[in-house]
Amino acid sequence: MRETDFLFNTDEEGHMAFRTLVPLGLARWSFKPAADGQMGCIMKLYREWQLSGDDEFLRKLWPHAKRALEFAWKGWDADRDGVMEGEQHNTYDIEFYGPNPMMGTLYLGALLAGARMAEAMGEREKAEEYLDMFEKGRRKLDEMLWNGEYYVQKHEEVMTRKYQFGEGCLSDQMLGQWFAHVVGLGYLLPPERVKSAIKAVYRYNFRENLLDHSNCQRTYALQDESGLLLCSWPNGGRPPFPFPYSDEVWTGIEYQVAAHLIYEGMLYEGLSILKAVRDRYDGEKRNPWNEVECGDHYARAMSSWSVLLALSGYAYSARERRICFAPRFRPHDFRCFWSTGSGWGTFSQIGSPDEQFDEIRVLYGELELESVGFDWAVGDRPSSITSLVVKGSEVIESSVEDLSEGVILIKFAKPIILSEGESVSVKMRRVAETDQRW
Repeated sequence: MRETDFLFNTDEEGHMAFRTLVPLGLARWSFKPAADGQMGCIMKLYREWQLSGDDEFLRKLWPHAKRALEFAWKGWDADRDGVMEGEQHNTYDIEFYGPNPMMGTLYLGALLAGARMAEAMGEREKAEEYLDMFEKGRRKLDEMLWNGEYYVQKHEEVMTRKYQFGEGCLSDQMLGQWFAHVVGLGYLLPPERVKSAIKAVYRYNFRENLLDHSNCQRTYALQDESGLLLCSWPNGGRPPFPFPYSDEVWTGIEYQVAAHLIYEGMLYEGLSILKAVRDRYDGEKRNPWNEVECGDHYARAMSSWSVLLALSGYAYSARERRICFAPRFRPHDFRCFWSTGSGWGTFSQIGSPDEQFDEIRVLYGELELESVGFDWAVGDRPSSITSLVVKGSEVIESSVEDLSEGVILIKFAKPIILSEGESVSVKMRRVAETDQRW
């Protein structure tokens, strides 16, 4: 898919077609490019590179990806300040104008991903250019669009130009930040404001029922059903003609917001949205295997995969040979599926305030590791731990690299390879500073 995006759908100017015509190579979709989709594809390329660890794959696509990223400077961000102001066609089948958080966070994510890929390709000056633009953009976006609770759209014609959202609370406002969490890029905007913004999306846009909700658009949820609206205007200021679909409920956005809430530690809120989706698609009123948006079996619902990533705290880099887990649901007794570009298997964690046992098992393919990371499951994180790493009956020489923040990172003296049926287990114990023995 990334080869199709960059080798077939991206022209010499960096314009990426957002619909693919087949057979490939005969013609290219000629409509205006989609700002959200094009920036998202940069982040997807970063994701695939991290999952595969394949530098040659990235090297093949990198010249095209650079053109696609820098295409933003030809109109979306003509002044190169890291914030999109120009006409931005998007998934709502219309154009947003002026700075807004949806396109803004996707652009920030693309710039940061681009900087990391440029660095890996040996283009240090290009990496610094992207990173400088990212830093300028994140500051400006935060200053311009933060209303004290969430991020809004700024444009002088927002009340007279059709299909804008202005002061509305857009469910997609943190779309780029959600994607950044999924691919391991970290926070694009101040963490406390990100948390406030996604919490506001839940507070204002999630409805326990839709009995009093007026919707003259398409009906994907109704009456006593719960659902997440695409946008609301809790402080007033709804434009006379807001963007189409603003009053609708889309499962693809519900899964995204639910996963993001879980990433930010709001488990109840995230699971509430998930329950609403599954209650609607319960096999009686709707087909549980066909979540409808603009057609049957709509692909946006595949954002549901990110819920597994958020609940397990999964993060992986084949390039750095590192896998990490930080379960956010029942961390004292947790088990889940994982997959990488080279294999798949299970992860399990059992924890108490003083001890913890983590196991990564390969059920298909293989997994090469140089380090593993885990969050402390129960209670406060220890200031000191001992660890024992075992592969089968072999004790693996290792050291605890970081206890300060994020996951507890344990690095192996030399890389290990887990083949089908093999596992690596890590036992950790809280110890006093005077006792460093297992």
